Amino acid sequence: MEPLFVLTIGQTPRNDIEKELRQVLGARPIEMHGALDGLSTEDINQFSPESAADTFHTHLANGADVIISKKAVTARLEKILATTGSRPVLVACTGKFSGLAKSHNVLFPSTILEGVVNAVAPANCTLGVLVPLVHQIEPLSQQWRRPDREVVVAAVKPGEDASQAAAALARAGVDLVVLDCFGYETALLSQVRKTTGVPVLSAVRCTAHVASELLG
Repeated sequence: MEPLFVLTIGQTPRNDIEKELRQVLGARPIEMHGALDGLSTEDINQFSPESAADTFHTHLANGADVIISKKAVTARLEKILATTGSRPVLVACTGKFSGLAKSHNVLFPSTILEGVVNAVAPANCTLGVLVPLVHQIEPLSQQWRRPDREVVVAAVKPGEDASQAAAALARAGVDLVVLDCFGYETALLSQVRKTTGVPVLSAVRCTAHVASELLG
C-alpha cells in the first residue's frame, strides 16, 4: 500500500494531525516530515514574520507554539517538494503559498477547501470561518468573501476552548462553517457544530478524502 507523504510547516512528530488523518485514511501508511525538522530554536527564531500577511502558526517537536514567516517556510517546503518525485504529497497547512511551484501530485488544503465551499455553500449565505490567530481575521475575511457571500471570522488556537468563537458564529447566523487550520481536531469540530447547528467543514478531513481517492 502506497504511503501518503505529509509535509507540515513545523516539526514532526504531529500526532494530532496523524490522528485526524487516520479517521479517513485508516491504516494506510503515513510518512510525515516537517519543514523545520532538524532546526534548533535559535535557527527558528530567525524566521520571524515580516508582516501579518507573512505569518504562519505551527508547532515544534517539543509541543511549543511558534509564529513563523510564511516566506521562509515556503522556501524550505520548495526544497523538500523537489525531492518527492511523483508520489502524492499533502501539504498540511491551509495557508496559500505564493510562489510555491504547483504540481499535479501536491495537495494544497486551501485549494481543496475553497473548491468544496464553492460547491456546497448556499446562495447568498453567511460563511463562518475559524482561524488560529486574531490578526488573520481581516485578511482571511477578504479571502473568503464573495459578492453573494458574507463572511464572519473568529479566532481560536488549536487545542483551546472554542466556546466563545463558536458562540460568535452562532450569533451571526452563519449557514456553514469552515475550519481554516490543519491543526483543528474533531473535538473542536463537534463543539462548533453543536453550538452553531450548521454543517462544519474540516480542512483535514476534506483533504484526507481527496488524498484517499487519489491513492486508491
